Amino acid sequence: MTRVIIVDDEEDLRGLLVKRLKRRGYEAAGFPSAETALDNLKKESYDLGIFDIRMDGMDGLTLLEKVKESESKAMEVIVLTGHGTIETAIEAMKKGAYDYLTKPYNLAELEVVLGKALEKKQLKEDHHSMKEWMHFRENTFDIIGDSEKIRQVKGLTAKVANADASILIEGESGTGKELFAKALHYWSERRDEPFITVNSGAIPEQLLESELFGHAKGAFTGAQKEKKGLVEVADKGTLFLDEIGEMPLDTQVKLLRFLETGEFRRVGEVRERRVNVRVVTATNRNMEEEVAKGNFREDLFYRLQVLKIVVPPLKERKDDIPELVQFYLGSKKEWKEKSLSDEALTSLMRYDYPGNVRELFHIIERGCLLCSGNTITSGDLLLPGGEDCASQTSAPSGQVERSLEEVEREHIAAVLDYTNWNKSDAAHILGISVRNIYRKIDQYELEKD
Repeated sequence: MTRVIIVDDEEDLRGLLVKRLKRRGYEAAGFPSAETALDNLKKESYDLGIFDIRMDGMDGLTLLEKVKESESKAMEVIVLTGHGTIETAIEAMKKGAYDYLTKPYNLAELEVVLGKALEKKQLKEDHHSMKEWMHFRENTFDIIGDSEKIRQVKGLTAKVANADASILIEGESGTGKELFAKALHYWSERRDEPFITVNSGAIPEQLLESELFGHAKGAFTGAQKEKKGLVEVADKGTLFLDEIGEMPLDTQVKLLRFLETGEFRRVGEVRERRVNVRVVTATNRNMEEEVAKGNFREDLFYRLQVLKIVVPPLKERKDDIPELVQFYLGSKKEWKEKSLSDEALTSLMRYDYPGNVRELFHIIERGCLLCSGNTITSGDLLLPGGEDCASQTSAPSGQVERSLEEVEREHIAAVLDYTNWNKSDAAHILGISVRNIYRKIDQYELEKD
């Protein structure tokens, strides 16, 4: 049952309010002064408080201050004033009051405000529980792999985790850039605050600014109510902008201003807002080339890469493959009994993984689905190149001399065939946006066979 404490030196009004709230299902207690209320608060706890501002002895604002400094600080407080000055209301809100009402107030209105205050308290309690869970996650958070290259990147990540400067994570598709972004967050002092991910290539250009910075009611067609942007949701935490190379130029301008000042405006507003957010970005593109082509602002690029982390491709950390395989099989309840034959593991160790760790996991998933029994053979993996894939290291010169464009075209075509031309699934496997895969289909003139 929700417990409410009412502090008001007007006995009739206090008694009426206690009776009314009890009829509404609250457990209500009334006190004639701030001093008696404080004595009671040392022994009892309440969810909500209703404090009159003007009382003999200690006034309601002082009582509010003392409550917010005590073990009862989680209690949401509504203040009552018979004078209704804006200065009093602002002072009460600054001291931590949830809201205020002017006497004489409407009892129905007070009940609505109480309901909203209770909802806020419950959300704060849920957030606290989530923070405890996140703290547990942080204590057990790790990145799979112990090869020399991955140890170096993990060491750098841990070293800069508490830096407030912008960090750019570079790496091929499927290498695990988001995992390192999460490591930066969970290994930092921001671990208890939000970690918010935005895929810059997956959100339509006309909606990206609103998604990032929010919008006012009526700012555009369909904006039926005001919306908080993800930079506000991430306040005090980390904002991870994936596929930053695909961000439209107009949005890049606003992002640069936000990074330089910490301030932004919601779409359709003139009011400046400020948040404390650490921005981490990631890309699989060559950003110097994108800048040279005019696709990305040079000033924003240098602002984003104050610190840079480069995630190595899987072909440069093949010593981690056995551990990655064991991790993936162990993460799926239905596949925990399955294992690789020596031949299958040898095949995996010799394959070069253009799709990196993401491709490795898809290959293992395919092997689990196709194997009969609990042992996955080399044939179950259906590696590109068939049984001869194990001989890649001594490939004929005709294959070695193929251009990167030819290899990319062939690989994208193979993934599209594998997904039966499901663009979303293919984009997920390749680690690119759906918009980007349409570009590649046009670029290479690919057609469904």
